[in-house]
Amino acid sequence: MGGKMYLVSEHALRLLTHTRRKYLAGMGIMVMALTLLGGYTLKLHWDLAWERASQASAYDPLYDEMMKEFDATRDDPHLRRYIIAKIMSLAKKYEIDPDLLFAVIAVESEFNTVAKSHKNARGLGQVMFTTAKAINPTLVEKPDDLYDVHVNLSSALKYLKSNMKRGKEDQRTALMVYYYGEVARQKDFRDRDNYVPKVLTYYDLLKSRRFGAREEAMKGTGLMPKG
Repeated sequence: MGGKMYLVSEHALRLLTHTRRKYLAGMGIMVMALTLLGGYTLKLHWDLAWERASQASAYDPLYDEMMKEFDATRDDPHLRRYIIAKIMSLAKKYEIDPDLLFAVIAVESEFNTVAKSHKNARGLGQVMFTTAKAINPTLVEKPDDLYDVHVNLSSALKYLKSNMKRGKEDQRTALMVYYYGEVARQKDFRDRDNYVPKVLTYYDLLKSRRFGAREEAMKGTGLMPKG
């Protein structure tokens, strides 16, 4: 406490005061800019950074390659990795095959996070606001919340999971209800848009490519049985 005392010139004090004011003004502009930018873009970029740090291991090279086939994700590797991490972590949480969720998203939105249908279904899983609000009330407050990747995928998975439980693990019925609503549970209901075949065809393609990749990897080890 008994250190030396230093005298500061009046010019230096004015300079320090001016610098402090510029710093505070700059901080104020930054806060205002972040507010005006809107929550979604800012949150998405923050989530991307956080996801890379916290879930670096949640990655599937096959998903990455297949997402390059879609316009929405072809040129954005960071977005691809973010979506992949969410698919893998949330599918594990809700105990649903991530390949099935991947196929649903491919058919529903082609991985366009801001997709909106003529019926106002939104986001990756094309979830309706009323449905999402009912099954995810703590996360969904307004329709545009469904453009958030985490909110959309967790809502889609909750809905898909509830359909599977009601349908006694009947995958086809669960997918029909996901797309058409409860009316799809009616006897002899017809899949007029061929939704289920589209999803399952893509799902089978995923499995086929995954098996092919494993087979190629096994050949390199010399462990493949000789035909």
